[in-house]
Amino acid sequence: MTYKEVCGNESCVWFSLTDMKIEGRKFLQWAKDLGCVWLNGEEINSRKGTDFFHLSIHADGKLSNVAMYAWVAPQYANVKRVRFSEFIAMSNRRS
Repeated sequence: MTYKEVCGNESCVWFSLTDMKIEGRKFLQWAKDLGCVWLNGEEINSRKGTDFFHLSIHADGKLSNVAMYAWVAPQYANVKRVRFSEFIAMSNRRS
């Protein structure tokens, strides 16, 4: 799978994590394996984990944090959102 397949026809997909340590590291490693880099072009280091419960993968392979105010803001209500754990479980069933 690539970040282009994750996004499909969407410009980006927002992911929700249940915890920032264990699942955060898994998410970051998964995003790195997809070919993503941070929005500033920096390589993803999954060992660091994340300080955010919400992250975004863009159709150009950029990864970014999604602030809580953006997550709940009405102007972003149309952004596709998925729980990372559910997305992975569904992807594994398809393979």
